[in-house]
Amino acid sequence: MAPVWFIGFLSTFAGIGAGGLLVWVIKGLKRSIGTIYGLCTGLILGLISFELVPEALQLGNWKFVFVGFLTGIMLFKLLHIVVRKNAVTTNELHNRKLGFFLALMISIHNLPMGIVLGTGGASELSIALLQTLLLHNIPEGMILFAPLFIAGFSASLLFSISIIVAVPVGFGAFIGEFIGMQNPLLWAFLMSSTVGIIYMVAITEILAESTRRSSNMYSFLLAFIGFCLMGAYSIFY
Repeated sequence: MAPVWFIGFLSTFAGIGAGGLLVWVIKGLKRSIGTIYGLCTGLILGLISFELVPEALQLGNWKFVFVGFLTGIMLFKLLHIVVRKNAVTTNELHNRKLGFFLALMISIHNLPMGIVLGTGGASELSIALLQTLLLHNIPEGMILFAPLFIAGFSASLLFSISIIVAVPVGFGAFIGEFIGMQNPLLWAFLMSSTVGIIYMVAITEILAESTRRSSNMYSFLLAFIGFCLMGAYSIFY
């Protein structure tokens, strides 16, 4: 059996790459990006609510999860100030900066996900995390590559960026496998921190971009549909 760090890296790479490929083949991308972002917002929030939060609570308790969630929010706000403090004057620069900022955020939240994955070895929790990694990286890949493709980046960039974003999962899983499940409360804190980062990215970046490109009502409706679809998948799968 392949080591867990390699499986985690491969699952993340496949999810990100599949999402980017879906965006690349969509015709009329500039007209549909608002729809993509709205629907993917709901899918990601659904995964947070129905997959990651219960797994964090399984590792720890609600106090550690709450503190970790707030830590993730504060980390996002700090990075947001540092990375996006300069004004953007053109749509092309906006799309490039948005794409690279999302790549940074996804890479950062992938590290604690990998650590938790590695601590569990071949447990049921790790299997569930692998499924979550693969599923939630598909909409994240769509969100990540949409602005980059619009900004003029070629499809060949998909491969290298997918590797870069997936490396933190493999590295984190290697660390987690070495340390082991000695402090589940720490892993609950790390997982809830990444939940906080994903939540802020979904609301303040992805949904905001959807509303910027389409109407508020349409974006919120798509997000609600995506959330319900992910909830149905989690309940009946």
